[in-house]
Amino acid sequence: MARGLTMLLNYLWITLGFLILGIGLMIYDKRKQNTRIKGLWDRKTAFKIQQGDYIRYDGYYLNCRLEDEGIDEITWNDLNMMTVFRQLNYNFTTVGEEYLYAALRNVGTLPKVNRDLMERIRTDRVFRENLSMALADLGKNANSNPSQFIDKTFYKERYNKLYILFSLLPLMSLLLFNISVTVGLVALFMSIGFNMMQSFTFTSKNETNYSELFYAVQLIRSADQLSKISPHYPVKQGRLRSVGLLSYLMLHDKQNDQNFFLQILNALKSVFNADYHLYYYAVSILNRHHETYEACFHTIGLHDLSYATALWRETLVYYTEPEAGETLVVKDGYHPLLRDFVANDLELSRNVILTGSNASGKSTFMKMLALNIVLSKGLQTAAAERFILPAGDLYTSMNLEDSIMAGDSYFISEIKSLKRILQQADRPVYIFIDEILRGTNTKERVASAEAILRYLNSQPDVTLITATHDIELTAMLENEFDFYYFSETLTEDNDVTFDYKLKRGITKTSNAIELMRIYDYPERIYQGARETVRQTT
Repeated sequence: MARGLTMLLNYLWITLGFLILGIGLMIYDKRKQNTRIKGLWDRKTAFKIQQGDYIRYDGYYLNCRLEDEGIDEITWNDLNMMTVFRQLNYNFTTVGEEYLYAALRNVGTLPKVNRDLMERIRTDRVFRENLSMALADLGKNANSNPSQFIDKTFYKERYNKLYILFSLLPLMSLLLFNISVTVGLVALFMSIGFNMMQSFTFTSKNETNYSELFYAVQLIRSADQLSKISPHYPVKQGRLRSVGLLSYLMLHDKQNDQNFFLQILNALKSVFNADYHLYYYAVSILNRHHETYEACFHTIGLHDLSYATALWRETLVYYTEPEAGETLVVKDGYHPLLRDFVANDLELSRNVILTGSNASGKSTFMKMLALNIVLSKGLQTAAAERFILPAGDLYTSMNLEDSIMAGDSYFISEIKSLKRILQQADRPVYIFIDEILRGTNTKERVASAEAILRYLNSQPDVTLITATHDIELTAMLENEFDFYYFSETLTEDNDVTFDYKLKRGITKTSNAIELMRIYDYPERIYQGARETVRQTT
């Protein structure tokens, strides 16, 4: 008995020694991390950027959007929203990234940024740094789906209580040393081997789920920390507080791959197959308290989203918070992805047709307006001096491409895109169409475009802005639309320059043939095109 007790004490001392060393390393890493965090805001940089096209951010959007899709896929792609997302992604956590993605999808039922919280983040350095440290402790877990735990129907496998006995076998085998050292050693090694095999089998089979669960447990602990730092969205955790403590025990290899001592602790855990019991204990608690978990999830997401938005605002040349109103008004609006931009104004009294030469700025202007609508609705931020925004959803048809896999030509893709817009025209909606029906011949394009634009213009809740090269449409619709245009200037050295300024009226120029000359097309082509135009006008 004494010999077995001595060996047990030795095990405990070794474990304690490794634990102290591991904690020491964690404290050292934490101090390094905190020092780095303190400079993030001034440098306007993200804490961690996950690399790889395989990383997804749409878990919360897909899990929680219900019937409200928000920005659809065509509009999302037309406006290059993934590029916008990456520019905005100053989040510390996976939860924050998922909130940012959902906010940019403009799903109306989801919570948005908090103005008071953003202002305190901007002005209170101590609060901002404490908040950042709490969020950084949770961090990011590539391709995890923490919002799945909001639904209580996950992980239905039953817990096998027999594994409690198996986990105790290494300790029980120590008693056999009083009978025989040989018998004790055989029993000890057999029980350790059995548990390690069971642990390896279980963790291999449930590797993804374990990683997800580990992150969910960390999330709960971080929400508890935030509730102590910030008065916004406090969480009363109740029994979930005990799950937060599990984050110190559920040490996952991928989370701690640079801490040698923690790897040893993980090996010691496998001796007793501890991960099996920790896993099912955490699952059972989360299943019974999914509503509290959802509150923790929102606390993390809203703080991280508000931090990312506040820091992104600091990178803008200027911005404004949108105002509600009856008419769309933009003053000095610009596209936030552009560093060298030309700001433009617009006050919408009627629907608009834009004309202008190639590359003069029509498409960029429409994308600027549409993107600022998205940002205003999702992040309460517009890249403008003033932005007045009546209520309404947003649909675009701007950057369509042939769908080879679906067998669609460009024209068929455009017809489908416009059909989905027409189906939304009976409610408040913003519509942006670039070069309507460009995929077919001129005669049918002009006739069909006129009919579509007349129909959309007749709908009382539609706000429509469209760009076209078909000047014939301006004559057909001159009494129904307002007209604006962009133009170019031919310089003294026979080059073309653009001012990218919006002007009221209809363009009187075209530069397609001159652009062929500037880009050194054969003289025969250039002169032939000019002669054909001269003969037909």
